[in-house]
Amino acid sequence: MKPDPCSGLRDVPFVCSWSGGKDSCLALHLAVRAGGVPRRLLCVADETGRQTRSHRLPVEVIRAQAAALGLPLTLCSAPWETYEEVFIAALGEVAAEGVTAAVFGDIDIEEHRAWEQKACRAAGVQAFLPLWGLSRGDVLDELFALPVAATVVTAEARVLDGHLVGRRLTPGLAGELERAGWDVAGELGEYHTAVTDCPLFAQPLALRVTGSQRIDDHWFARLVVGHDAKETG
Repeated sequence: MKPDPCSGLRDVPFVCSWSGGKDSCLALHLAVRAGGVPRRLLCVADETGRQTRSHRLPVEVIRAQAAALGLPLTLCSAPWETYEEVFIAALGEVAAEGVTAAVFGDIDIEEHRAWEQKACRAAGVQAFLPLWGLSRGDVLDELFALPVAATVVTAEARVLDGHLVGRRLTPGLAGELERAGWDVAGELGEYHTAVTDCPLFAQPLALRVTGSQRIDDHWFARLVVGHDAKETG
């Protein structure tokens, strides 16, 4: 029997490392299901402070997700050169509030887990990876079963066409990816998503894709979120 990656989380206050995408959302759900107590989201923006470091989501999307979850948000800004330093400092500040664990959405990339464990040790908290060891298909099955609504907002151009951007992640789309020979969960960065609804949201996000643009080797969605999306969507 495989070890339970959420073992020891019951009644533990935790911060969730939040990208805005499907995997961090599923990790949050599984941590809550295991009895963990969510206290805060943590997200790192790029040096402009206007978009996330990982998915290049507008920070307005992250703030809207945090509001829908009813959780405080720690939003930091850092270039790649100081990302680790800034992330550890933010974890330390959360730990000072009484949080003792951090939840991450990685599935099986050992380098990522090692970095997260290192950062957590430096900040004095314990790392939990609720998705660790699941197959890529199992991750999507869990998402669809909840269900989690997520829109593809980034696609790697060498792998996927720009038409993928703006589509909702569904079993049908997952089947298309699988038949094309790509990772259905996008764990290697083939695509990223923005979550627009899930059982923990008080209300769905109003998110509209107005188009896409290619920057270097990726396609990115142009997004409108909140009141403007409702008015024009």
